[in-house]
This record gives sequence, structure tokens and C-alpha cells, in this order.
Amino acid sequence: MAEQESQVWPLAPSRLHRRSDEENPTFKAIRRERSNKCFVYVFAAIVLQSIFILVFALVVLRVKSPGFNLSSVAVKSLKHTTTPTSSLNATLVTELAIKNKNFGEYKFEGSSASLWYGGFKVGEAKIGKGRVKARGTRRVSLSIDVRSNRLPQEAKNGFEGEMNSGYLKISSYAKLTGKVNLMKIMKKRKTIDTNCTMVVVLKSRTVKDLFCR
Repeated sequence: MAEQESQVWPLAPSRLHRRSDEENPTFKAIRRERSNKCFVYVFAAIVLQSIFILVFALVVLRVKSPGFNLSSVAVKSLKHTTTPTSSLNATLVTELAIKNKNFGEYKFEGSSASLWYGGFKVGEAKIGKGRVKARGTRRVSLSIDVRSNRLPQEAKNGFEGEMNSGYLKISSYAKLTGKVNLMKIMKKRKTIDTNCTMVVVLKSRTVKDLFCR
């Protein structure tokens, strides 16, 4: 009996497994795209944060001097003579306006406002200490007594001439010193003043041509 030849079966081809360090090109592209988007988002966040900090520093943390001016003057009482000598006793009611432009309150110390004629003081009133809220305006009303007997002799000639004309030009001056308090973390000292001129009409007991600078 012939020796039966043994059958030899071909081996099935083994599956090829991709090495762990080799990635699918599509997956690599997706991963790269995600990485780029992440970088863009982080960069945009940094830029926006920088802009916010810059705006905050320039607008909120920037300390400005409050506005300060004499907003109105009215004659409360007035007595005057021109013979035998010129004299004037008057009371003027003034209103000072303090406008705080800052994002923190302005706290000011006590001070005074004065009226002048020819470079000489003829009246004065005290301003009490106070505060102006952030982005707010405070009005301070004062009554100032004007007395011509406070004038020195060297100012009498010009004073008598204006009294005879019926128009008396006087000036006012007020000064405030205080601190701007920003969010309780920053305090900056600010001094403000106002200098105004006006004309008192003796006959009508009114004030005209009020001008501040």
C-alpha cells in the first residue's frame, strides 16, 4: 500500500496590527485641528482680558479733579448810601456746585468762600466738610455778608466811583481740599478752586454778568 502523502495546508495570513506608535493620518489631523483651536481660544481670552484691564485702568482707576464752580448768586438784602460817603451792607446768597467725575466718592475738608473788591476781602463764609458720591453732584448754599467798612482807604476812591454809577463789580474765590476714594483701595488727594466775577446792580438789587474760570 502506497504511503499516503500527508496533506499540507497553507497557513492563513496573519492580520497585520499597526504599531502602537503609528497613528491614523485622519486622527492626527483631527488632533492637530483641536490643538490649533485650543491655542486660538486661549490667545483670544488673553487679548480680551488685556483689553478689559486696560479699559478698567484708564476709565475706572483714573482719578480726575472734581468740577467746582459758583452756579448762582442772589441778593438777599442790600443797604447802600452815596452821601456823605459811600457805604454798602449786603447779604448775598451763593450756591456752589461740586461735580464728582470719578467712580469713587470725593471727601472734602472744611474751607471757606470769600468775596473781594479791588483785591480786598469784603466778605467770607465757612464751608463745612462733606462728601460727594461717585459720579454725583453736591450743591452747597452759603450766605455771605458784604461790608464796605472792611475796605482800606486806598480802595475807597474806586469804590465810591462804582457806587455812584450804580454798578459794583466784585469777585469771589473758594477752594476745597479732599481725597478721592476709589473702591476703598486707592486714595488720591485733589484740591479744587473756583474764581468768579460778577456785577451787583444796586438799584434793582440783582446780580448780573456772573463769569467763572
